[in-house]
Amino acid sequence: MKLTDCLPLELSSVISGILRDVREIRIRNNRPVRINVDGKWYFAGRNALVSSESNAVAITSSCDEIVNKACNNSIYAFEKSLSEGFFTLDDGVRVGVCGYAFGKEKVVFQKYTSLCFRIPHYINCVDEKTLMACSGKNVIVVGPPSSGKTTLLRDFAIKYSKSLNVLVADERGELFFDDKVFETSNCDVIKWADKQYVFEAGVRAMSPNLIVFDEISQNDGQYVKHCGESGVNVACSAHGNSLEDIKNRFAEFVNCFDVAVVLSLNAKTPKLINLTKD
Repeated sequence: MKLTDCLPLELSSVISGILRDVREIRIRNNRPVRINVDGKWYFAGRNALVSSESNAVAITSSCDEIVNKACNNSIYAFEKSLSEGFFTLDDGVRVGVCGYAFGKEKVVFQKYTSLCFRIPHYINCVDEKTLMACSGKNVIVVGPPSSGKTTLLRDFAIKYSKSLNVLVADERGELFFDDKVFETSNCDVIKWADKQYVFEAGVRAMSPNLIVFDEISQNDGQYVKHCGESGVNVACSAHGNSLEDIKNRFAEFVNCFDVAVVLSLNAKTPKLINLTKD
């Protein structure tokens, strides 16, 4: 199901004409809906965006109802990702969830109280300077949430695929959310499989020059090291405000990377840091 199919009708009518500029939608039970349009926050009013909360309206549908509809009334089909706090719609929109949860090894939600819809867009954002600096290197893209890490990686993969064999591990269906974007690139994309499968089976089957994936974890360090030893470069992202955050979190394998691309919410251009410089 796509975003416009699962939202309440009164909310769909508000964003229908501006969807290409909508970055994020925040829905909370019995609260006004907040909408980020091209970096600026608004509230959903009656048939229009409004800047003041006093003119906003709360939608009648609950978060439970929206989640059920978005999952085609089959929440069990999304059980694995929901236990990790999110699920992904058919158009690549990532839906973060909050609510009343129980369980430790496997979290199950009894009630949903907040939803965060993050809408992906293809943006031509990687310039020639960045491409040149990252060519033939292992790259980590660092930035806080909503700073554009996934957007940059997507464009990075597309542009490098013109001259390299690029394998994309699209674990959550966000990097190549649009088949039109996928079909105009030369990327080899494995969707929905976990990164371990891509690194083990994908590398053997597709012989890539570069692997691109989002949100590196501690468990992924062994695969990054293995790629480096096999002559395959990687480009990935990680949450953080600075390079120091990444060094603290991934001290065991941060030296596997050659270049860090640091993003911020305020800066218009990324900061490039050469990690191999003495």
